[in-house]
Amino acid sequence: MKRIKKNIVFRWKKNWKSYIIIPVLTVFFIFLISTAISPLHRINEYENVAESDTFFSAKSDSIYNHPFVVTLLKEKTYKEALLKLSEKDSIQMVINLADSAVNLSINGIMIHQTKVRTFQKDRLFGVLSFPGQMHLVSQPLQVNSQYATIVKEPIVIRQAPKDTFEAFLNAWQPDTLIQNPAYLILTLQYNIHLIFEQENNPTSRDKWERFDFYNWLRWQKIVNTVFNFTHLRKQEYHPTITIQMPVNDLRAIYRALPNQVFVVIKI
Repeated sequence: MKRIKKNIVFRWKKNWKSYIIIPVLTVFFIFLISTAISPLHRINEYENVAESDTFFSAKSDSIYNHPFVVTLLKEKTYKEALLKLSEKDSIQMVINLADSAVNLSINGIMIHQTKVRTFQKDRLFGVLSFPGQMHLVSQPLQVNSQYATIVKEPIVIRQAPKDTFEAFLNAWQPDTLIQNPAYLILTLQYNIHLIFEQENNPTSRDKWERFDFYNWLRWQKIVNTVFNFTHLRKQEYHPTITIQMPVNDLRAIYRALPNQVFVVIKI
């Protein structure tokens, strides 16, 4: 018995590194694989949802995959989504990537339009089958959560004037509201991320705010990834559309949005 214990202790002292490193590397490798295949899981999810929607599948006949019909079907799907959005009685968002425009509408009437400087969309949208793409954008997508560096309801604090002369001077003072750099993320149905950035970052404060904003996103992703892995859950993947626009337009759009927002996207 003592000889067995001595052998075990001797082997542990001799190979303790391999006994620790190999299991750790194995777990880390499994972690990387589960994260790497998360886009495939998301694609399969979108395809299955499109196929299981019998009403949508009935309209998506194979003839619609014909090149001459694809453009017409995209426009038809977009118009139908706009009709559904017009039923909402508050300000909603319309993103038309084909025209590089972000619009605000209410009851189907466009009340504001901003031309987008640049945008990037996730490669996942190009990998999806055409019916899968059309199903994603065939209806208004509800915003489930939002985070922004923009002050939602700007308030300017001023002291009451002592007399009429001071009130006259205050009327000509510039607006003292501090405007934070503008960055916004909306999480939509089907775990789609919409990220809005101001198009220019002229000051060091703008650059730092952008760095801090994306660090917050990375931290949220790391926490969710580790949590899902340790709880043996399937990793999440968020297809992302990033849009750059003038900072004043971005602030105005965010402040105009109500608490319950729906978005129509034309890819």
